[in-house]
Amino acid sequence: MSLLDAYARPCVRMDKTGVEDGEGGSHVHWKDGAPFTAYFALDTSMEARRAERTGVTSLYSALVDRDAPIGYDDYFKDSTTGLTYRVTSNPAEKASPLSAGFALKYFTAERKELPT
Repeated sequence: MSLLDAYARPCVRMDKTGVEDGEGGSHVHWKDGAPFTAYFALDTSMEARRAERTGVTSLYSALVDRDAPIGYDDYFKDSTTGLTYRVTSNPAEKASPLSAGFALKYFTAERKELPT
């Protein structure tokens, strides 16, 4: 196993749907969406520490394939641990150039439960 494999996590984007409650309202239901592999680790930089002071509990740095189905403010689940995260930056803005020998994009995420 390589060092990079130690950070590889099978993940799924969480898709939100509204479910009618039969009384004219609805409630949120989450289901597993598109799968992807993420390489992420807890960020301990000064920027992450500042974010913690503003209420972000845990900030993570993540790399995914450029075509991974994940965007700003999406929620995803680590399929191994069942923990959920919210994307806090726009992955499309931090994608490797098309001329690069690798096709990755970078984003930050916070550990967060799915909203109801």
